[in-house]
Amino acid sequence: MIPNETIDKLIEDTTKVIDPHRQFYKVRFDDNSMDFAFQWALGCIRNGGGEIGEMFYTASRIEDYNPDSWAEEWPKMAHRVEIKAETSEEKGHKISAREFYMRASCYYRAALTSLLPQNEKYMKWYQKSIECISKAAALSEPEIELINIPFENTYLPGCFVKAANDRRKSKTILAIGGAETFFIDLYFQIGPSALKHGYNFITVDIPGQGILPTEAQFFRPDTEKPIGAILDYLHNRPEVDIDHIAAYGISGGGYYVPRASAYDKRIKACIANCAVTNIGKIMEEMAIKNQDSAKSGIEMSPFNIRMFQIMAWRHGITTGNISDLLTKTRDFTFDPSFITCPVLNICSNGEYLNPVVKAMEDDFMQSVPNSNKKMVVALFEDGGGAHCIGENTGLLSSLVFDWLDEIFKIKDEVNTHGKVTI
Repeated sequence: MIPNETIDKLIEDTTKVIDPHRQFYKVRFDDNSMDFAFQWALGCIRNGGGEIGEMFYTASRIEDYNPDSWAEEWPKMAHRVEIKAETSEEKGHKISAREFYMRASCYYRAALTSLLPQNEKYMKWYQKSIECISKAAALSEPEIELINIPFENTYLPGCFVKAANDRRKSKTILAIGGAETFFIDLYFQIGPSALKHGYNFITVDIPGQGILPTEAQFFRPDTEKPIGAILDYLHNRPEVDIDHIAAYGISGGGYYVPRASAYDKRIKACIANCAVTNIGKIMEEMAIKNQDSAKSGIEMSPFNIRMFQIMAWRHGITTGNISDLLTKTRDFTFDPSFITCPVLNICSNGEYLNPVVKAMEDDFMQSVPNSNKKMVVALFEDGGGAHCIGENTGLLSSLVFDWLDEIFKIKDEVNTHGKVTI
């Protein structure tokens, strides 16, 4: 462990407080939650979601602890980069235009991290983000297809990218985000890595994510239903090898994807980053620890409060009733023993230090019946100690796709010899 008094203190606190977004070293902001959001954004650079000079300049303009300042500064940079994209496109510089549009999309989306949905600019910045990624998609090779999957009385927005420029059947990875994400977040986390490894890539917002709460499509415990609709879509794509479909979930997706895998056997490999078998229990523990902290004089920052308010909205709760999250998430549970496919569970060092999280991860792994299961704790020393390893997408990519390649190789070898499939 790197000797550092600040890190040591945060590690000590982690054994007492559940805060998934806790950072263990400062990059720019004293506000720990704001610095988490910034480090997560930096992790997108590898996959085209940012440029370090643009991002650090923007961060230098943001007032520490101020969620409104965060929401104001990112669109300013997004607009500057978008103008560069338009200029490059007009002059026929397609590669530069695509890269500028990609970054502009990410920057417009970054503003939504701390912007309340009731704000008139919320939909404006979302639409600008989609507009920019749509322009980048049309300039991409292979093309990034923006899709809308029918589900109940709405559509689930997302994107699909073929591994090859033909109808050759390929392995496919479906990426599902967490309680605060938009589908473009998952693209910039692992999308390009999936293509490099020869996988079709698809990511889609399920109810509760993206802007679906504006249609009263809130988070629901039966995530196998919206994810089942996505699997229906994949089964109708000629480029998809239906015997090689993996599902990957981050943060709250560590519940959404394993839960779906327990009920829908079309998922042939399940990856959680990291597994959550009982969201209500995590919420309850967070509430207890936050109350204890408040009694001792430690209050959540305005930025952190804003993130919780947005999460409440995504669960169909008014932003002023954060405590109702305890009631709302009580039914978000599943039995991991129902998951019969191979499983990879990735947990960051920082999260695994908390005894409640550790107990849940250990129980999950013990309950999964398939012998082809693996758990990885990403270490601080490897730059992967924070929530979902968002700050180190290169490390994350190797963990996900090296395991997945090995699992599908075993599956193919078993099938070749006429034995029971895994």
